[in-house]
Amino acid sequence: MGSYPARALQGAPQDKVCRLCHSQVTTNFGVKEARAHGQVACVGCHTALAAFDPSEGEHETPVAKASCAACHAEQEKELATSIHGAKSVSCAQCHAPHAIGKASAESRAACSTCHATATTAWSKSVHAGDPGNGHAAANCSDCHGTHGVRARTDLASKVHPLRLPDTCESCHHPDPSKEHPAPGGEKARQYETSVHGQALRKVGLVVTATCASCHGAHDVKRAKAEDAPTARKQIPNTCGACHAGILATYLEGVHGADFLAGGKDVPVCTDCHTEHAVSDPAMEGASVSKALVAETCARCHADDELGKRYGFKSSVRSSWGSSYHGIGRAFGDQRVANCASCHGFHDVLPSSDPRSPVNAANLDATCGSCHAGATAAFARVPVHSVVDEAGNPVPYWVKTIYAVLVAALIGAFVLFILFDLFGRLRLRMKWGPPELPHVDPRAWPDEAELVAPGESFKRMGRHARLQHVVLITSFSLLVLTGLPVFLHDAAWMRSLVDLEGGFALRSLLHRAAAFALIGLSLWHVAVMLLSPAARRWLALMVFKPRDVTDFAQDMAFNLGCFGWIGRSKRLAPLVQRFPWLRFDRRPCFARYGLVEKLEYGAVVWGNFVMICTGAILWRPDWFLGWAPTWTFDVCRVVHGFEATLAFLAIIIWHMYHVHLRPGVFPMSRVWLDGKISRTELRHHHPAGVLELLERRRRERDGSPTTSNANRKAATDAAEHHHV
Repeated sequence: MGSYPARALQGAPQDKVCRLCHSQVTTNFGVKEARAHGQVACVGCHTALAAFDPSEGEHETPVAKASCAACHAEQEKELATSIHGAKSVSCAQCHAPHAIGKASAESRAACSTCHATATTAWSKSVHAGDPGNGHAAANCSDCHGTHGVRARTDLASKVHPLRLPDTCESCHHPDPSKEHPAPGGEKARQYETSVHGQALRKVGLVVTATCASCHGAHDVKRAKAEDAPTARKQIPNTCGACHAGILATYLEGVHGADFLAGGKDVPVCTDCHTEHAVSDPAMEGASVSKALVAETCARCHADDELGKRYGFKSSVRSSWGSSYHGIGRAFGDQRVANCASCHGFHDVLPSSDPRSPVNAANLDATCGSCHAGATAAFARVPVHSVVDEAGNPVPYWVKTIYAVLVAALIGAFVLFILFDLFGRLRLRMKWGPPELPHVDPRAWPDEAELVAPGESFKRMGRHARLQHVVLITSFSLLVLTGLPVFLHDAAWMRSLVDLEGGFALRSLLHRAAAFALIGLSLWHVAVMLLSPAARRWLALMVFKPRDVTDFAQDMAFNLGCFGWIGRSKRLAPLVQRFPWLRFDRRPCFARYGLVEKLEYGAVVWGNFVMICTGAILWRPDWFLGWAPTWTFDVCRVVHGFEATLAFLAIIIWHMYHVHLRPGVFPMSRVWLDGKISRTELRHHHPAGVLELLERRRRERDGSPTTSNANRKAATDAAEHHHV
C-alpha cells in the first residue's frame, strides 16, 4: 500500500460480522480491483469498531466515522485550503464512501451533484468527446485540479486568468505530440506573443482576453460550430464583450451594416486583426500596422470577384500602391497615409455619408490632418486613379505614346551606335570606299605651319563648363532620387532608397536637385538674353535642313554600300545637283552637327517639361483649382517617362557619342579643360579646320582675299561639305 499506514485488508474476520448487517455496503465496496479501496477491510477505515458495544443498541452508540486523513493526509491538507474545504465539503460528498473509484467516470460525475449546470455544459462540449483513447478529452480535474480546487478569483487557481493559458496549454501544447495531440502549435505561440498574451504575462492585466474569453469555459465548442463564440457570425459579439465601444462603432460602418444584414463575406474582427496573433497596431508586424494595413484591406478590396459582387473597385490597392502614399509606404516611410488614415478604422463609412472622412465636403479636412493648410484643390489630387483606356483615357494615351516614343528613340540610339561601330570596322577591313580627309594636302601644303600638330582648340569656355557641371550634378541626383519612384515595382529600388537615407531624405534631395536645375535653367536663359556672344553661339545651334542630310550621309557612308548611286545613269542628274548623294565620303561637319543640336534641344525641352510637370506634382493646389484632375495623372506620366528618356539618352547616346566611341574612350576631357585636339577637330569638325586654316593664312599673308587655288579649294569645300 506504499507509504500509507498499515491497515487491515479485505477478508479480515471483522468483515464477516459487518456483512451480516451491511450486506449492500459490502457488495458495493468489495468488488476487487473495481474500487480504489477494494482490498481494504471495513476496520481498515472504521478503526473505532473495536470499541463498539452492540448491547448498547444500534442508535444509542453510532459507529464513528472513518478518517480519510489517516491515509490521505496530503489530500486532506489540500482540501482544507481549497474552496471545497472553505465550504465544509467532505471527502464523502465527492467520493461516495463505499464506492471510491480510480479516477473513473463516477468520480467525475460526482461534480455534477453541486455543479449541474457546468457539468451539463461540459457534457455537450468538445472536451467531453473521446479523442481516441477511451477517455474524455478533458474533465473537471484536468482544468480545476482535484483536492486543491481554488476559486476562480484565487491567484493560485488553475483557472485564474493569470494561469489559465498554462492550464489550457498543458494539453494544447505549442509543440503538439502523440501524448498531447490536442490542437495548439502555432496558435498557442501566437497567443503568447499577442497583445492579449503580453498584457497578461508582462503586465498582469487580468481583464485581457484569455482562452476562455473567446472559446468559452465549460461549453467549449469546435471553432466552426455555428453556435461557437468563435464562429464567424459570432466573432464581433465575442470581441465586443470586452471591446464594447469598438463594436458599436463597427456596427455603424459599412462592414457592420453588412454583418447585421447577414453578409457572409463581410470582414469581422479576426479578418483584420487575426485570431490568436492579435498585435498592437503600433507594432511593426501587426496586421493593421501602418506597414501592413493596406495589404490587410487588399485581401478583400483587391479581389475581383468580391468587387463585382458588392460593387466596389478591386483596383484600389494597386492604384494606392502607385500613388505617392503607396510608393512612400513601399520604401519604408511611416508618415504616409494608408487606408485607415483616410477611410477610418472600425467606422468605415461610404463616401456618400456626410460623416465619412472621404466625403467631398470633408476631404480638405482629411487631407489637412497630414498636409497642413490643404485646400479643396489639393484634395482633388487623385489617390486611387488607374491609368486605363476606359476610365482615364487621356493619361492612358499619353503613357502609350511616350512608351512607343521611348522605345523608338532608344532603338534609334542603339542603331546609331551600331552604324558607327560597323563603319569603323568597315574602314579597318577596307570594305567599300575609304575615308578621305577633308583637308586636302594639295590645297593646304602649309597646314602644319598654320596649325601645329600638337595644338589644341577651345571647345567649351569656363562658363559653359561650369553650367555643364551643375547640370551633371543636379541631373544625376534627380535620376538617383526620382527613378525609384517611377520604377517603384522593381525590388532593387528599395536598396537604392536605403542608400539615399530613406524615402523622406530622398524627397528632400530630389527637391534640392530640382531647385538646382531650375536655377541653372534661369541662369542659362539670362545668359542667352544678356550676352551677344551667347546669342551668336545659340545661332549655331539652330536646326538647318542640311543637318539632316549630313547625318544621313554619315550613316550611309558607315554602311559603305551605296556606291551604285553615283554610278547610276538614271540618278546622275540628281547626284550632279546633290553630290552628297554619292555617299562616298563623310560630310564636312561644322562645329555642331545634328547629334549635338538634338542633344542641346533635348536638354532644353526636357528641362522645360520636367520643371513644369514637377512643379505641378509638388504643388497641385496651385493647379487643380482650375484644371481637371486627369491632368495630374498626365503630369505624373510625362514626368516619369521624360526623366526615363533623358536618362537612357544620356547613358546610351551621349556617353557613347562623347566619351565611349573608339578614339576617345574612356573619356573626353573637353568637359574638364574645354579643349579639343587637332586630330579630333580634323576628324569630327573638318569644316571648322578649313575655316581656321583660311583665316590664319589670310592673317599670315596680310591679304583680305584668298588666292585662286585656295579660293577654289574653299569653293569645293563649300559645294561638297557646306563649310
